[in-house]
Amino acid sequence: MMKKLLPIFFLFFSCESLGEQTEYLDYESYVQEAWSAFSLSDYETSINLFNLAINQTNSSNFSDAYTGLGWAFMYKSNNLPGNFNQAERENLRENSSSYFEDAYDIDPTSGDILAGLTFLYNYDAEYQIYLYFNDNNYNVNNNNISNLLNKSLNISNSLIQDHNNYNFLYDDCIDLDNIRFLRSKMYLNLMNFNNNNSYLDLLIDELNSINKFSCIDSTEFETISNLGEAIECINHISDFFNSCH
Repeated sequence: MMKKLLPIFFLFFSCESLGEQTEYLDYESYVQEAWSAFSLSDYETSINLFNLAINQTNSSNFSDAYTGLGWAFMYKSNNLPGNFNQAERENLRENSSSYFEDAYDIDPTSGDILAGLTFLYNYDAEYQIYLYFNDNNYNVNNNNISNLLNKSLNISNSLIQDHNNYNFLYDDCIDLDNIRFLRSKMYLNLMNFNNNNSYLDLLIDELNSINKFSCIDSTEFETISNLGEAIECINHISDFFNSCH
């Protein structure tokens, strides 16, 4: 019986065609994509991309990626309100603080780093204030609160001195007016916890320096000149500025 010869076709594949193609971006591209995700409030993707910028590239300066991680972790924490999210929120803010401080070690004059640290130190102070008034089992003293407030004020002093037109590129809500509003509340808290009216002039100066949503434009005040007017002004503009991260 004649045997039929079946044709055999040999298919040759290169190793590259069999494997999954992976193309890595350069450092600047990862950072740019991470900020794009941040602007869309996709903070988890933003965090992943900033980490890829650090882990998959050979950049000699990771300041931008560390700064981005600081902001992304902070904004992610701000989207977790309520007591039941407290532990996770604290963990995210610790991560944020760590990355901002790493960035600060590289570039201590960056406006975005100084602004981020201003917010973080104030968050810590306000949480201590909350515990002071609401948790009798938690050991909080005035010195701890005052130290945190002064830490935030000192870092924001550098921001105002070096970046007097500061505006956070990725959130129009964050600018020098927002920082000044924050500082006005810090001075008010220092007055309350130290029973010291020496901060009053500094508090009034901050409020009178706000341009975007000032009390001068929206009240009958020609200028803020005393504590009562300052407190009324803070209450008046709180809804606007507190809507920011």
